[in-house]
Amino acid sequence: ACALSAGLLALTLAACAPKVEVFSYQYDSKLDEVFIKKDVDFSVYEAVIVDQIEVWYPTEAEPSPENRARAEANLERARSLFREAINDALDDRYRVVESAGPGVLRLTAEFVDLRSVPAGGAVPAELERFEFRTEPGHVTMVARLLDARSGETLARAADLGKRASVGGDGKVDWDAVRYDFDYWAEVFAEWMDRVHPEI
Repeated sequence: ACALSAGLLALTLAACAPKVEVFSYQYDSKLDEVFIKKDVDFSVYEAVIVDQIEVWYPTEAEPSPENRARAEANLERARSLFREAINDALDDRYRVVESAGPGVLRLTAEFVDLRSVPAGGAVPAELERFEFRTEPGHVTMVARLLDARSGETLARAADLGKRASVGGDGKVDWDAVRYDFDYWAEVFAEWMDRVHPEI
């Protein structure tokens, strides 16, 4: 399995937050956990860079040698589908760009993949320190929005995928993946519309 990355570790959300309340919890969100940095004017951001997604899965779910190439191809397909979902949801109201500049957000997303864990199975111990929800048979999205030029984190979010599916060793339920990607993309687009009431 790929290691829990620095980005994922930074998203323990409230678990290790400093005493100073820099982020405020959004109680009305459609996602499980959303923290927004206070006093940020998001209306100045009209474009977004969509970083390549990363996926974490339990060590025991590591693809077999004969399926490693298929797993890599599946990751590339998932990256393409996620970017496509974001682009379609934004629907030309906001630009998806490749370079940082004024008014550009950077969206980074990682996915905790427990599709290989059977229903009723144990959540891997290395996830116990995190406060976001995980569940066997599901994927959890963990994401950040940053100012693309400064790298400053402006928002953090996590959400348990809605569609249960099985996976592992190169097997993917693409219908479930698309459903979750489309849901998360639509939530992001709706939020962008709320912070840009003039559009």
